[in-house]
Amino acid sequence: MMMMRNKYYYIAIFITVFTFSASGQSTTESLHELTSKKRDYNLKAKNGFCIQLYNGDEETAMERINKFRELFPEVKVKRIYKVPEWKIQTVIYKTRIEADRVLNKINKKYPGARVL
Repeated sequence: MMMMRNKYYYIAIFITVFTFSASGQSTTESLHELTSKKRDYNLKAKNGFCIQLYNGDEETAMERINKFRELFPEVKVKRIYKVPEWKIQTVIYKTRIEADRVLNKINKKYPGARVL
């Protein structure tokens, strides 16, 4: 009887140790996965300057983006919603000089535009 009890005791210890070691590996693997995702995000994240043309309500943003695309078809813009307002911004320029050159072109029609 004592032998049987020891056998179950050792099996229970083995299962417990195996479970904890397996969960430790998955935690390490998930940590490496999260670290890798963070690195990828940092590479793709905004590194540069954009020009903000407008921020305010949606209807006016739609009107302004359409008008802007007519006046400056060579400059790519996007509409962004950040609570509580809509923003119209250009694509990202790598250097401040590039963004300033575009700003100088559009400044007459959009005097409130600014480099971010």
